[in-house]
Amino acid sequence: MPARAMGERRGLAEVPFGTVVGRDYMVVRSLRRGTMGALYVAEQLSTAGLRALKILRREYVSDETLFKRFEREAQMAARIPSEHVTQIIASGVDEKLQVPWIAMELLDGQTLGDHVDEVGPMPKAVVRQIFEQLCHAIAAAHALGIVHRDLKPANIFLSQARRVGAEKMVKVLDFGIASIVAETLTLQGAPLGTPNWMSPEQTRGEDATTATDVWALGLIAFYMLTGRLFWRACLTPNNDVGVMSEIRHEAVPIASMRALELGAGEHIPRGFNEWFAQCVAREPEERFVNATAAYAALAQALAP
Repeated sequence: MPARAMGERRGLAEVPFGTVVGRDYMVVRSLRRGTMGALYVAEQLSTAGLRALKILRREYVSDETLFKRFEREAQMAARIPSEHVTQIIASGVDEKLQVPWIAMELLDGQTLGDHVDEVGPMPKAVVRQIFEQLCHAIAAAHALGIVHRDLKPANIFLSQARRVGAEKMVKVLDFGIASIVAETLTLQGAPLGTPNWMSPEQTRGEDATTATDVWALGLIAFYMLTGRLFWRACLTPNNDVGVMSEIRHEAVPIASMRALELGAGEHIPRGFNEWFAQCVAREPEERFVNATAAYAALAQALAP
């Protein structure tokens, strides 16, 4: 799959320190760059508070239809009733830079992907705790008819909790943004997603549903328990085409058998195979209907 089709960044200029975006957010420093745009730490001039400022590529609002979609999706994401969704403070299109931006709460912590890279396989009790918060966010979105479309460890943030009695607060990133990108890439004839976590219907460019997010939840749980990516083609670097071919055409193996192949068979708990198989059923209607149902079954599989 060409880099363009997979949404790789194209010509997104670095926004220098001191630039004021949206008349209220002054760029302080860069955090990271990704497929959708770049993330910065910014000072909100009206409050003197620090925020996370995501600046998207301008092609995501290149015409009036996409611009209205951007406004609508940002507003919808802000209404998801879960503290496990990153709080959106404001959004718009900067008049001078002519780029869309979203101001969000600034989080302290690391992505789930970075965490697993550091610590390796996670205990099933910890997986259960994280999934309870993760599925609360996804279920709240699903209840509003919102599908994330791009769930992956890089979009799940383990933040330092800001309340007594809690250590980690799970925050799901990029709600709403994935929908904007999906419409843009659809116009370009390209699928949205990161191959390792894409569902079969996404690889074919079909509409995403709640079952699409459930597929990703299954793969994420496997990754957390084993510290390994599920698809065999992932063992070859930069093998997006191979991964998508495996997703489309090869029979999905039993989770414990794939974990055994990857040298992590001891990390799959009893009952997980059945749960995983229902998450990654190739036909969407055969998967758990939404994140609420998926978590209820996983909680039983991961119970002491």
